[in-house]
Amino acid sequence: MQLDLPTLMVMQSFALACAGAVLLFAWFQNRMVSALAFWGFADIIAAAGILSLMIGLTLHQQAWLAIGGILLPLQSGMIWKAARIIDSKPAPLAFVVLGAVVVGLAGVVPDLQSVAGSLSLFAGALYSVATATTLWPDEEPLAARWPLIGLSGLQAAALLIGTYSTLIGSTSQDIVPSITSLFGFIYFESIIFALGTSVFVLALVKERNEAVSITAGRTDALTGIANRASFLESAGRVLERCRLDSAPVSVMMFDLDRFKAVNDGHGHAVGDAVIRKFCEIVTAALRPNDAFGRMGGEEFAVVLPGSSIESAYVRAERMRASFAASCRIAVNRQVDATVSCGLSVSQRSEQTLTALLEDADTALYCAKSEGRNRVKRADQSMPERGSSTVIRVA
Repeated sequence: MQLDLPTLMVMQSFALACAGAVLLFAWFQNRMVSALAFWGFADIIAAAGILSLMIGLTLHQQAWLAIGGILLPLQSGMIWKAARIIDSKPAPLAFVVLGAVVVGLAGVVPDLQSVAGSLSLFAGALYSVATATTLWPDEEPLAARWPLIGLSGLQAAALLIGTYSTLIGSTSQDIVPSITSLFGFIYFESIIFALGTSVFVLALVKERNEAVSITAGRTDALTGIANRASFLESAGRVLERCRLDSAPVSVMMFDLDRFKAVNDGHGHAVGDAVIRKFCEIVTAALRPNDAFGRMGGEEFAVVLPGSSIESAYVRAERMRASFAASCRIAVNRQVDATVSCGLSVSQRSEQTLTALLEDADTALYCAKSEGRNRVKRADQSMPERGSSTVIRVA
C-alpha cells in the first residue's frame, strides 16, 4: 500500500487518540494530577481536529477545514494549561481558548478566511513556545522536563515553518499536499510529539511524586523545616566541611518555654501557631548554609558553620527577643510565648556532632533553671557533662 498524506493523517489521529487515552487512564488512577486530564483531553481534541482536516482536504469541504483549524490551537492551549498546572502556575481559561476563538472569528470574516489556516498554525506555535517556557526548570530540575521542552520547541518550529509556507502560498489550504511536502514532515513530527510527550509527561509526574515523597520523609509536616533525621544528616555534613577547613562550628539548642501550659490552656491550634511562628523567625535569620531542624516536640537545633560562639550568642539573642516580641498573641489568644537557648562551639577537630549537641543541651537546661527566656553559653559556668544530673525544666 502506498502511503499518502490522508493515510498519514489517519495514523496521526490514531496516535493522538492513543496518547490521550493513556494519559486519561493515568488520570483516572491519580485524580489529584489534573494536568494529566488536560493533556489527555488535548490529544483527543487534536485527534478530532486532524480527522476534520483530512475530511476537509479530501472532500474539499471548507466547514471541516474550519473545525480542524479551530480544534488544533485549542489542543495547544490545553497543553499549555497542563504545563502550567504541573508547576502550580495560573492559566486562565480565556488564554486557553484565545487561539481557537481568533481562528474561528477569522473563518467567518470573508477578508480573513484565506489566512485562517496560517493563524491556526501560528497560534499553535505560540502556545508551544509558552509551554516550553513554562516547563523550563526553576527550583525543581526534574530530568523529564528536558525532553518535554525539546519536543515543545520542535513542535513550535514545525508550526512556524508551516505558517510561513501557507502565507507565501507554497502550500495551498484547500488541496491535499504531497507526503514529501513540508506538511508531510509536520504530520510526521506531530506523531512523534504526541507519543513522546505522553511518555515524558507520565515520567515527569512519576518523578514529581517521588520527589514529594522524599521531601515528606525529610521534612517536619507542621513547620516545613528539616525533621530530626534530616537535620542530623545535614548538620553532620556541615561539621565535616568545617573540620576540613579548620573553621569553627556553633550549635544552638532551642526549647519553647512552658509550651505544655500553652497547649493545655489554649489548645493545640494555638500551640501549633506558636511553633510555626518560632520557625518563621529563625528561618528568616539564618544564612543559606546554616542547618535548622526540629528535634522533637518543642525542641529545635541550629548549626552555624564558620561561626564563633560570640557571634552565635548575638544571633540567638536576636531570635529570642524577636520571638518574645512577636508571639505575645497567637490566634487571638494572649500566650506571651518565650524561648530558651543553649549554645556550644567546636573546640577540637575531633569533636563530634553528638558532643556539640549535648553541650548545647546542657547549656539549655541551665538557661531553663535560671529563669527561662534567655540564652546560655556552654563556655559559661555550668555543670560538667556527666558530673551531676541536670533536671529539665519546661
